[in-house]
Amino acid sequence: MQNESISRRNLERFLATTGKTEKEYYEWATEVGRRMHINTLDKMVCAKLGLYTVAHLALIPTPLPADIDPERVDEYLYDHSQNPLEIAKLWKQACVDADAWVSVESVLDEHLAPFPKEDFERWGDKNWLPDVSRSWFKKTGRHLDVQVDEINAIAPAQVSIEAILDFVRTYKPNSYQSPAQVIRLNLEDRFRQLTGFRIKDYYVEHLIRSAHFSQPATTETVPF
Repeated sequence: MQNESISRRNLERFLATTGKTEKEYYEWATEVGRRMHINTLDKMVCAKLGLYTVAHLALIPTPLPADIDPERVDEYLYDHSQNPLEIAKLWKQACVDADAWVSVESVLDEHLAPFPKEDFERWGDKNWLPDVSRSWFKKTGRHLDVQVDEINAIAPAQVSIEAILDFVRTYKPNSYQSPAQVIRLNLEDRFRQLTGFRIKDYYVEHLIRSAHFSQPATTETVPF
């Protein structure tokens, strides 16, 4: 009750001082709370890695082999980096890659619904049934041939009944992880091991901004 009273007083003081709306107050309060949390996370990173500021992460890049192919840099960092900034950048790209990943498996993981067991027996082999999770079977579920037509009408990758049979023998519902998702999850584990806390998108953006401001300014020759 006391905390609620304090929060209400803060809200009323904000409205009276700024003339803004209650919605704007909560947006402001959320941003203030986030900044405080970022400061706490910064302190954890600095304490763990012996840094004065997280901006210094940009000044201690992972040494790369002299003859490394530029196309292999991210792969090398994925395997060898102990720098949270580098891991954060890789994670940001991995999120983009995971969201953009399209394959028959990803389409089925998203769209395939439970179906009558008889459909599997009709198009597949009864001897395969022990390989299939019971979660895929539903007596009142939509038939496989109907689902194939529905999925192919909207999905970016075309599927078939044969592909469905292979898929349900391999994966339980909502269990498929694309290679890009696996990379993202591995990077999340690496970041947590390095920092002591779970990666967060807003903290990644903070680290990248901090690194930008820590880079030494370049100088150009003035033509006069």
